Amino acid sequence: MTRRTLPAPFDDMCERYGIKPSSYTLIRELKQKREQRSELGRQIIQRAGSKLTGAQEREIDRLLEERDDLDEMVTQAEERLEGVRNQPFEGQGGRGREDAPGLTFQTAEGRTIRGVRHGESFAAAVHKPRAPRPGADGDEQDLSVGRALLGFLRGDHDLMERELRAQVVASDPSGGFFVTDSLASMFIDKARSQSVISQAGAITVPLTGGETRILRVVTDPTAAWKAEGAGLNETEIKFGAVVMYPKVLGCIAELSEELVQDGANAADVIQTTLAAAVANQLDRSFWRGISNGSGDSDVPGRNTFTGVLDDPDVNTVDMAGAAPSDYDEWIDAMQLVEDANGMANVRIDSPRTAGQLAKLKETGTGAYLKAPEAVAALRHLRTTQTPVTLGAGNDESVSVVGNFSTAYVILGMRTQFSIQVSNQAGDAFENLTRKVRIWGRADMVIGRPSHLSLIQAIGPTS
Repeated sequence: MTRRTLPAPFDDMCERYGIKPSSYTLIRELKQKREQRSELGRQIIQRAGSKLTGAQEREIDRLLEERDDLDEMVTQAEERLEGVRNQPFEGQGGRGREDAPGLTFQTAEGRTIRGVRHGESFAAAVHKPRAPRPGADGDEQDLSVGRALLGFLRGDHDLMERELRAQVVASDPSGGFFVTDSLASMFIDKARSQSVISQAGAITVPLTGGETRILRVVTDPTAAWKAEGAGLNETEIKFGAVVMYPKVLGCIAELSEELVQDGANAADVIQTTLAAAVANQLDRSFWRGISNGSGDSDVPGRNTFTGVLDDPDVNTVDMAGAAPSDYDEWIDAMQLVEDANGMANVRIDSPRTAGQLAKLKETGTGAYLKAPEAVAALRHLRTTQTPVTLGAGNDESVSVVGNFSTAYVILGMRTQFSIQVSNQAGDAFENLTRKVRIWGRADMVIGRPSHLSLIQAIGPTS
């Protein structure tokens, strides 16, 4: 893949983004800046829907340029670090670089599957690099669902030449095309990069069969000292099992004929919009769960996933409809995770709750109230998928505190996606638009819910 050329030297670019090149948190800060650009672009697309104004398109173009610059800066910063640290320090357990292999799971059926964390490539984890086909050029990372779709919509085979040569798209008789596993996995990575749940530490695994069983920790064992001649105290560890069944996940987007034919950045906009829609649904499902009908209801998990709002094993702190006045409930939530032998490292709020906490002021001085050190140390994420219409008055929100990695929040993804296009569905013909439907299959489980705490019934500020 061709590397991006930065418009200025690395150190100058760092100063442009307000980062010290010598900072020991350089890579983390660059990644945060990069994610901010993606989030801002996602918010613009969410607000505009499928009809972007010219000003919005230009702003998205700027954000995409900055995101790509920051992505290259992350790569260069990691290469600098690798030059200093050619191998992991002794005692690190072989972790080394951030792109090292992630977790490996052994399923109940004896299959080994690899999980990836945020920032690691799902595509690389599930697909071995392939030898270039005759006449093919470039790298698989240069392939794009957005460009393939745009080429299909325009009937422009030259535009999607890379995808056709790589044979990663195939015609669908129903009107559209199938995306092969390798290109679908890259699209999944695009969606994961925008998912707050993935950013929080959820692990993504491939779903290859009809079901995948994951162990769920119900209670931990307790160790004890043994007196001479005495037996060890017997303690109980309880495991349950949760089963991941692939469920249909998809969306429909409406594209104007003007965007399809004339949009200079149409391929990026299309891919970002579709990926954002999938990411939003993954985030929403973490809170509210998944329900795909009532068929096979005798098999638990076949059609449903219980989100954190209804999971009885997730810790809860109840605010009883009161608005935040301090951070006590967040500290209580952290303590509940620690009581379960976990260590909270992230919190997720709705934008409303984040704003309420940011506006808290000290009594007397009127100065803004600083979060306690323990709360301030948590990574703070926000998503509009966090509900704010709960409770009897339909005005309560929630917040989650925990450790998504040790809670084993797992996203299971099938590596097949299908895309159909119609200019007849709904009012598309009348409005001179195209309806695009993309769908695949996925599921979600929480393997250790006691490492998450839900702060519930957060009321609005009166």
